Amino acid sequence: MVYPVQRGHSYHKRTKKKKRSKLPFIITIIVIIIIASCGFVFFLHNSLLNSKEMTDDRVDYVFYMRGLEKIFFIRTDRKQKINYLIDIPKISYEPIMAISMDQPSPREISRSVEKLFGAPNSTYYSSIDENSYQTIKDLSVKENEPEYTQLTISQFVEMVESIHLDWYEFLLFNKTKKWINAQNEHNYTKNSAYRLINNISKYANKAVPMTFMTKAPVEITVKDNQGNQKKYQRLYIDDKSLDTIMEFMKK
Repeated sequence: MVYPVQRGHSYHKRTKKKKRSKLPFIITIIVIIIIASCGFVFFLHNSLLNSKEMTDDRVDYVFYMRGLEKIFFIRTDRKQKINYLIDIPKISYEPIMAISMDQPSPREISRSVEKLFGAPNSTYYSSIDENSYQTIKDLSVKENEPEYTQLTISQFVEMVESIHLDWYEFLLFNKTKKWINAQNEHNYTKNSAYRLINNISKYANKAVPMTFMTKAPVEITVKDNQGNQKKYQRLYIDDKSLDTIMEFMKK
């Protein structure tokens, strides 16, 4: 009699699959985020540096200083790396071309400045009063700033020069926006304000004096179309002084 051979039970051990670590995936995501962030920052920085406001060769900034009745004129020259500073009384008048600085708004004043000194690539204008001046003083790290009533263009520029822009200013434009908010009746952009603060601290600042035909203002009386008389005070600009300034800025 033949007995069947009993086969032993074979037990197949189930091998547990090892869980794959999520760490490489997380690291990859982090790396992608860092690269994307750096790329975005680089893009923003390049957008600022390559903007029209930053690449224009000559940009004018015209400030009507209310109360002082002065015009602070700053021309930033990118090629020469010079900022030209000219203090102009608002009652100034150029008799040959009949150009008056005594205009009702910063925009009109900037047009007169352009006629007098030639057209730049761009012009930005504003008016400043005592309240504006206080806001600008708060941005500056310079101590013992002069009172508004005693302010000269050189002191004004020194104050702007002391405004420290952080490396990330082009991301948030924090101080740049505060500068713009301090301006009245202006046409500023963030990039144009950044250029002014940045260039004043990096370029040479040259104050250019303007002289006049008389030491004291001349009072004149003009009749309007209705026959009404109106009195004006004028300081007549010396044409030789103007020629000297133009030659100096062309060098």
